[in-house]
Amino acid sequence: MYYIIAHTMKKSKKIIFIAASVIAVTAIVLMTVGDRGFLDMYRLHREEKSRIREVAAARAEIDSLKAEIERLRNDTAYIERVARERLGMARKGEMIFKFVEENDF
Repeated sequence: MYYIIAHTMKKSKKIIFIAASVIAVTAIVLMTVGDRGFLDMYRLHREEKSRIREVAAARAEIDSLKAEIERLRNDTAYIERVARERLGMARKGEMIFKFVEENDF
């Protein structure tokens, strides 16, 4: 009789151990690779940092463009420089010389 009770307790302990092990392994797998797992959270964290850098770069470009707009509205010397450099314009009566390298022929 003692053998049957001891054997039954060993079986129940073994079943509990196996069940607990399966639950623990399942929990670890879900915490690692699930929708809200560590790997997904790490990926989202990297994406967030990337987006923050993109926003900072866009804001810097916006600030630069706002400064250029302000200069184009108010700084006549800057307007003249832009017209000469970017648009190839000249004042009335000025002559423009274009130097061509020999390779360009």
